[in-house]
Amino acid sequence: MRLRDIFLGLLSAGSLAGLAGRMAVAISLAFSFGPTAQAAQPVLQRGYDAGVSGATLSESTLNTANVSPNTFGLVFKLPVDDNVYAQPLYVPNVAIREHVPNVAIRAYRTRNVVYVATMSDTLYAFDADAGTALWTVNLASLVNATPVPMAKFALSGALQITGNLGILSTPVIDPSTHIMYVVATTQKNGTMAYRLHAIDITTGAEPYGPGVLISGSYGGSTFDARYETQRMSLALSGNQVVFGFGALEAEYAGNYVGWVMAYNKKTLQQSGAFATVTTGNRGGGIWQSGRPPAVDRAGDVYMFVGNAYGSGYDGVHNFSESVLKLDPSQSLKLLDWFTPYNWMTLDSHDQDLSSSGPLLIPGTRLLAGGGKQGELYVLDTANLGKYSANDSQVVQEENINGEGHFRGGPVYWQRSAADGGPLLFNWGVGDTVKAYAFSGTKFATNPSYQGTAISIFPGGILALSANGEQHGSGVLWATIATSGDIEDNPPVPGALYAFDAENVSNELWSSTMNATRDSYGNFAKIVPPLIANGKVYVATFSNQVAVYGLLRTRCATNMSDSANFNGTAISGGDNLFCTYPR
Repeated sequence: MRLRDIFLGLLSAGSLAGLAGRMAVAISLAFSFGPTAQAAQPVLQRGYDAGVSGATLSESTLNTANVSPNTFGLVFKLPVDDNVYAQPLYVPNVAIREHVPNVAIRAYRTRNVVYVATMSDTLYAFDADAGTALWTVNLASLVNATPVPMAKFALSGALQITGNLGILSTPVIDPSTHIMYVVATTQKNGTMAYRLHAIDITTGAEPYGPGVLISGSYGGSTFDARYETQRMSLALSGNQVVFGFGALEAEYAGNYVGWVMAYNKKTLQQSGAFATVTTGNRGGGIWQSGRPPAVDRAGDVYMFVGNAYGSGYDGVHNFSESVLKLDPSQSLKLLDWFTPYNWMTLDSHDQDLSSSGPLLIPGTRLLAGGGKQGELYVLDTANLGKYSANDSQVVQEENINGEGHFRGGPVYWQRSAADGGPLLFNWGVGDTVKAYAFSGTKFATNPSYQGTAISIFPGGILALSANGEQHGSGVLWATIATSGDIEDNPPVPGALYAFDAENVSNELWSSTMNATRDSYGNFAKIVPPLIANGKVYVATFSNQVAVYGLLRTRCATNMSDSANFNGTAISGGDNLFCTYPR
């Protein structure tokens, strides 16, 4: 039954005196009769969970048997107004307000929704199953401003970003309030600014008022938007929204400072600010290739700091090349840190520890991650150990990438020993995709399995989907640049790959196998794919999000016809049902 028919029937059933009561019934019915397919777990931040594992373990549709060239491919595209640097997010069963034709009221209909943010400061809500646009809002226009043209940015000599600087990082969604927090870059009257916005995911409105201007000071440093980029994605810790800033280009010493900011999620007032390097020629950017800070059960946040200039590290004012542990409930108080013995070498050779970010290993108190040096660090979050001349405080230090950087990884699949044990995945720059077994305290020094394809910069940008620990359900997804120079001459073409997560030497599918059908266009730099409810959403630099899923084999005009098909019937709209290969 269509929503319009429900309302027309209720309106014709009695006088207008009972309209309010009938509207309530109709709204309730709308939830029941919406076209939502089976719901999946929401994806509320980049990295899928607070520990930033990079894995969704509730994917019951896609698996190693049906992700193949004959059954899986591009199903539709979501058109947007600019490049997409933020990972799309997904929320099932969202009550979206809709206008009912021929009736002067609005009602609500539940939909699975995917949210997309662009570099023109635009937020989109799309029906995740059908691809239709549900609402759109431009955050720059809300404050009578425009996105920032990179040509007017203080560090415009950098070539990594072309066009606009708008929403660069991935927002975060609070499931308890249905509020999305997002940082937008804007320009007004020649002045560049960053603002934190709180957006209602059902309407696109700002229930807490207009976005707040981001500012701050710490240890004698004052935040200056002209020299900062907000690339590290947002995370929630209790009642705080946490995010950070780095520089667009490392060589702009003397202008930028790495920042961590915390804002109260209800009042949008700043609750903490921390600058990573406050003396010398500054630096210490926190960018993590877009990964968010990892958040532990106590609410403490962890992040990797990049290189600085001059003083670098002193353990008092300056924390370049360090892993920081901060408490957002105490105004981002520095609780502990780790600084590798060779921090000075990392600084002088631009070997940022912040080229990737940390993940927290489930069921342990361990943190894992690495940077441009290719070194994997495993640290004890209860005692990061600060600085030691021989790294004696480190649980494990292992070079698993050769000369390759950590960028899009690592990603972690938590499994019991009976189901094969946990695995950590990485696809470094100039390397092949690899999987490493975890013993409970350390990772194997040699990969369990590895692929054959060697990636160019920036390596493979990874995400994993599985149905818990179920055998045959694990798929490792990766977006890669296929040619060109994304660092200094973007855009470049890209591809999506799928590997058997239990044996990554087994390539299941790629968008290059049937490029005419499955190509998505230009590679979105360091943006992982989103996997949710049987679909894979790939951000691009081609003004679109490409959506992949199981290919339709036949459609019918009613359910009785579709019941005769050898497949799974899925509603595709009014009286239209399509089947997908099992």
